[in-house]
Amino acid sequence: MASKIDTLTKRRKLAPRTWPYWERIVKGQFIGFYRGPNGGTWHARISITGTQDYEKLGGEIDSEYEEMLKLALAWFKKKNLVKDTSYTVQQAVDDYVSHLKVENGEKSSTSVKQRLYKHLIPKFKKYELGKLTPAQLKQWRDGLVRVSDDEEDVRRSKDNTNRILSVAKAAFNLAYRNGLVDSDRAWKIVQSFRDVGESRKLFLTDKQINNLLTHTKDGFHNLIRAAILTGARYGELASVKVRDFDTAHGTLRLVGKTGKRDSYLSDEAIAFLKKISKERLPDAYLLVRDDGMPWGKSHQHRPMKEAVKAAKLPKETVFYSIRHYHISKALLAGIPAQVVAENCGTSIRMLEKHYGKFMATDRRRMMNRVLLGNVKS
Repeated sequence: MASKIDTLTKRRKLAPRTWPYWERIVKGQFIGFYRGPNGGTWHARISITGTQDYEKLGGEIDSEYEEMLKLALAWFKKKNLVKDTSYTVQQAVDDYVSHLKVENGEKSSTSVKQRLYKHLIPKFKKYELGKLTPAQLKQWRDGLVRVSDDEEDVRRSKDNTNRILSVAKAAFNLAYRNGLVDSDRAWKIVQSFRDVGESRKLFLTDKQINNLLTHTKDGFHNLIRAAILTGARYGELASVKVRDFDTAHGTLRLVGKTGKRDSYLSDEAIAFLKKISKERLPDAYLLVRDDGMPWGKSHQHRPMKEAVKAAKLPKETVFYSIRHYHISKALLAGIPAQVVAENCGTSIRMLEKHYGKFMATDRRRMMNRVLLGNVKS
C-alpha cells in the first residue's frame, strides 16, 4: 500500500482527525503521523503480546520522513522491542477469541473458545507459539482422531478434527499477521485430512451383496451375514456373546458407541444365529474366526479387501457398506425411521442426513396409500 505520510505534500492533504495515520514498517512495528487542524506530530507504535505500545516522536508537519523514521527505529531498538518469544498458544487463542467477539459477536467467539479450550489448550497451554514444530502439531492433530474399527466413525472424527485444526490455524494466523511470531511455517505444513468431509455414498445392490457372500467362507462368512441381517457395526458384532442372543424375544443385545440396545431380529436372522450358537456356552463369543478366537481390532480389514476384490465390488466397499445396505433396505421396506434408528443404534437426524433419498421414496409410497376421497379437479 502506498504511503500517505512520506512526503510533505501528502501530509498536507490529509484530513485532520483524532488518531494518527499509521504506516507499517515491518510486522508489528508502525510509524504514524497525527494530522491536527494546525499541523501535526509524529508517533511510533508496536504490537506486543496482543497489546499496543506507543511513543510520541515529536516533530512537525514539515519534518523529514527519513528523520522521523530513524527516531522510530531508534526507539524500537532502545526499548528492545523485538518479537515476544514468550507469546504462548493460550495468549494466541485468547487474542483470537477477543478478535472474534468484536468481528462476529459473542456467540461465535464463545463457540470457538469452548472448542479450542477443550481440544488445543490442554496440550499446548504454555507452549511458545513461535517454537511450535510441525511434528508437535501433527501429533496433536492425529491424537484427536477417534480409534475405532468403524470406518464411518473414523471418517466423522477426522472431519471434526479438520474443523478444530482450521480454527486453531486461524488463531495462529492472526498472531502472525499482528507480528507476534516470525513464521507461520509450523501450521502451514500440517494439513487437514483429505476426503473426509462427506460420508461414503456407496449403496450395494442385492446382487453385489450376494456376490460378497459367495466369496466369503467360514468365520468371516458368518460375520458378514450377521452384519447384513442386523445392520450392526463391526465392533458391536465382534464383542457380542452367545448369552446376548435372546431366542425367546428374538433380540440381540449389542453394546456400541451409542450404549447398550436390544436389536430386534427377523425370522431369518433368528434362524441363522440359532444355528451358529447351537450347543455353545453362554460366555462364548457368538462370532469367531476360523481358529475359534474372537474378532479383534482391524481383523476384518484384510478378509474384507480380499472378498471385495474377488466379488468385483467397487474398491471403496468397506465393512461399513453392509450397514448402509441394511438400513437402506429397511427404510425401503417401509419400517418406520424411528424403529430403524433404535434398532441400528443411530438417530433420526443421521438417517435423514445419509439415507434421505430412501426415506423420501418410502414417504411417497405411503402417501399414495392415503385415501383422500373423491377430490375433483
